[in-house]
Amino acid sequence: MRELTLKEQQAFALDILKDVHQFCDKENIRYSLAYGTLIGALRHQGFIPWDNDIDICMPRPDYERFLKTYKSNQFELAFFGKGCKYDSLIAYARVFDNKKTVAKNGHWIAQPAGIWIDVFPLDGVPDDFDEFKTLYNNLHDDWEKIIAKKIQFRRISHCSGIKEALKLLYHKIRKRNGLGGHKMQKAYNEKIARIPFETAHFYSQLAVMDNGPVEHLPVDSYKDRILLDFAGAKFYAIKDYDPALRAVYGDYMQLPPEEDRVPHQSFIKFYWKDGVN
Repeated sequence: MRELTLKEQQAFALDILKDVHQFCDKENIRYSLAYGTLIGALRHQGFIPWDNDIDICMPRPDYERFLKTYKSNQFELAFFGKGCKYDSLIAYARVFDNKKTVAKNGHWIAQPAGIWIDVFPLDGVPDDFDEFKTLYNNLHDDWEKIIAKKIQFRRISHCSGIKEALKLLYHKIRKRNGLGGHKMQKAYNEKIARIPFETAHFYSQLAVMDNGPVEHLPVDSYKDRILLDFAGAKFYAIKDYDPALRAVYGDYMQLPPEEDRVPHQSFIKFYWKDGVN
């Protein structure tokens, strides 16, 4: 198998984003470019040159509808919960390829999969910032425990024959019996969705707790969206993007030092499957 170049990774991820955009636009599902992807659109009109990652976000009602209705002739959808045939221990979703590419070094589902984009739900949080910080810190403790379980149990070797069947059976038994973090993940997903987005005054992204309690944003800021240029196409972003990005990155239009210009997922290697490219 040949490893994908950075440009090939970006092009493939862009195809997934186009597919998701087309579906969401047709079904009136509100998504927005997020995090480094949004910075890339604003600062570079495309990918951050050294990055291979695409992130989008959706209010919880749109996210749940997306999980139930997304269909594609090219790509698959993985998330934690009923109705998903791909086992995952994450509180967000991934749209991924499993026909042409494969990822190695730190994978997360029971079937070989390749290039993906991440889809994060946005949930309501308390109006009071101190209450939000307390909620965030409590959730963060739970999240760290799930991450530890995910690291321990997520990897299933891409092998064949009897060995593969036994590994998959073992994994399914653990899931059915609530081992390997599945009960913890279910409880966590319920906790972060406890305050409905549609009745809240503030929202946050609580599926991945990397940034600290800084994303305490007015729900009204998600009402209006604009189309931004990204790698020769146009995708939606919230119009009031500046407070959301400054909360996480500060001066996001400033380039980082050269030593920090590395792919977000540099520890994961992507390869073309045998017979492709």
